[in-house]
Amino acid sequence: MLAAACLLMQTPFASAEDKMKLDADGRVSYEEYRASKEKVHERQFKKMDTDGDGYIDAAEKQAQKDKMRTMREKRE
Repeated sequence: MLAAACLLMQTPFASAEDKMKLDADGRVSYEEYRASKEKVHERQFKKMDTDGDGYIDAAEKQAQKDKMRTMREKRE
């Protein structure tokens, strides 16, 4: 579970511009920032939970690790 949480936390905003889209007045409150991070984490969790059961099991966790390794190798 901790490893899954660590993977989720590795999903930052794409840019500062993405943060600014959260508010019409061009400012982002802590609550808006936190809510946006929750959405990012929810999307990532859903991607990892490939069978949609609401849990990330060992196979799904390994599949995510393999995917990240492949992406890393392609960049190198």
